[in-house]
Amino acid sequence: MQVPAYLAQKFPEIGEHWPELQSLFVRKHVAAGNTLLLEGDVATDLFIVTSGALRLWHSSAGRDITLQFFFENQIVSSFESFYLDQPSGFSIESFEDTDVLMLSKRDFTRIQQQYPSIEPAITRFICERFIAYRNIFFNQLQDSPVERYRQLADDDPEILDRVPLRLVASYLGITPVSLSRIRTRLKSE
Repeated sequence: MQVPAYLAQKFPEIGEHWPELQSLFVRKHVAAGNTLLLEGDVATDLFIVTSGALRLWHSSAGRDITLQFFFENQIVSSFESFYLDQPSGFSIESFEDTDVLMLSKRDFTRIQQQYPSIEPAITRFICERFIAYRNIFFNQLQDSPVERYRQLADDDPEILDRVPLRLVASYLGITPVSLSRIRTRLKSE
C-alpha cells in the first residue's frame, strides 16, 4: 500500500516512515448511508478517504446541519472528540460507497510518541480545519442563500456534482425547496 498523497503532503514525517507505519492504517469499506461516528459517541478513529465521500453533520431541532464534505485524500474525524476523549457533537456518514484508511487513537498516539516532530504539522492541520469551520459559520451569518450557493459553485463545484441536493441544501443552511428555486433562478439569468 502506498502512502496517500494528501497524507504525505500534510504530514511529511508519516510519508518518510510509511514502510514502518502503514500497518497502523486499516482499510475499511463503508457502503453508502452508513455511519462511521454517531453524535454523542467518543471518536476513537480518524479516517482518510481513499475513494468515495463522507459528510460531517450535526442534528439540531430535528434538522440535519451538514458542516463539511470529504472526498478522496481528505482526513476526517470529530477532532475535538478524538483529541479530548469527549462525546462528539457531530456524526460522520458516508453518502457514497466509500473506502477509508482508519487510524485508531491508540496508534495515532504511538505515532506522536515515536515521531514528536510531527506535532507542528498536526497542530497546523487542526487549526486549518477550525478556520475553515469558522469561515463557513461566518458565511452562514452574513451571506444570503444565493451568495452562499454562488460561492459554493465557484469554490467547490465537486460538491454540486457529487452530493445529493438535500445534503447541499443542509450545507448551505436552506431547505431543498429554496435550493431548487435558487438553481432555477440562476439558470434563467
